Amino acid sequence: MSIDRRFRFAVLASEVSSAPSWREQARTAEDLGYGGLLVPDHLGREWGPLVSLATAAEATGRIALGTLMLATDLRHPLVLFKELATLAQFAGDRLEIGLGAGWLAQDYERAGIPMAPAGERIDRLAEATTILKALWRGGPLDHRGTHYTLTGAVGEPAPPPAAAVKWVLGGGGRRMLAVAAEHADIINVSAQVSAAQRGPSFFASARLADFDRRHDWIRSRAQGRFDDIEIQCLAQVCAVTADRDRYGQRVLARAFGMDAADALDSPLALVGTADEICDRLERLRDRLGMSYWVLPAAQLKPFADVVERLTGK
Repeated sequence: MSIDRRFRFAVLASEVSSAPSWREQARTAEDLGYGGLLVPDHLGREWGPLVSLATAAEATGRIALGTLMLATDLRHPLVLFKELATLAQFAGDRLEIGLGAGWLAQDYERAGIPMAPAGERIDRLAEATTILKALWRGGPLDHRGTHYTLTGAVGEPAPPPAAAVKWVLGGGGRRMLAVAAEHADIINVSAQVSAAQRGPSFFASARLADFDRRHDWIRSRAQGRFDDIEIQCLAQVCAVTADRDRYGQRVLARAFGMDAADALDSPLALVGTADEICDRLERLRDRLGMSYWVLPAAQLKPFADVVERLTGK
């Protein structure tokens, strides 16, 4: 059954100062009409994603709760399943499980885990995703794979039915998007991370034409599934401003390392008045199928008008 690609907006949570402020951030996002509250997964100052989401589930009643993304290299899939299935008891049908291959070299250094080449990390993510989805359907599970071996693994606690959870994968490279097209209900489309960091090469692949190619890759690999997949994008730079061109020249051109016009055209930048941003999001949805937008936490209130206009909430 095809989705209707109605607009949805999520906020990517920032650093948290206290438990009360975290609950307040979750409630504010829900009250302002955001459809999702997402958390990253790194080994810096960020709070643990799964406990944070369980707390947010208790503080809210409607907003989707998810990860963007859980680095599967940091957790064995059976251990991760146990935590996710427990979280599902709190979040119910609001859970969006975002899974990633890991990209930040510093996380691996801090954990003392060797960082394998991208291809191996993506293969391991694909295998871990297969295991997690199998456990979600129920155990016991015997698995003999390239990276993982499980014997009699049980899918307990029993999570909500499979249809009640959404699986999120994504990236900017052909191989990662192929895995996402096979497994995901929601695909996060981004620029391509290389050399285990988000530097100039990341934004070099952020032009609109690059996203056209990614759209074509996903459509070709997903085949008959494409119309059932929700397309998500994390806007890296957002600003509600009356002087879009000046912002592009002074901020975006330097940040993206490209001509201001190309930077303003990139899906990773949402800049302009509320009217300009709404018009642009509608054009990007028509062109790329992008209907699920993730905004940095700092834009929670500045973008509330855009969210209300495009969602009617």
